[in-house]
Amino acid sequence: MSTQNQVAEVWREFLEVDEIAADQDFFELGGHSMLAVQLLYRLTEVTGVELALEDFFELGTVEEVAAELDRLRAGRPAAELVFEGEL
Repeated sequence: MSTQNQVAEVWREFLEVDEIAADQDFFELGGHSMLAVQLLYRLTEVTGVELALEDFFELGTVEEVAAELDRLRAGRPAAELVFEGEL
């Protein structure tokens, strides 16, 4: 099972929804900080990779969280963020 599918499955479980698109934001779907803490614990159990709560808040979507978990698993350095004003 891909990391993205694992993340989506955990989100469905915690948010109690049937479907979640890869680009939907956890907090826009009704998630909150206490639920995020529980969800991150479960994601660590499922994926074997620990994601910091601060990083989860910055990422927000299934796709972004899964990509970060894959990056951490592979030990690759974080990509630098480019903000619109810096282009």
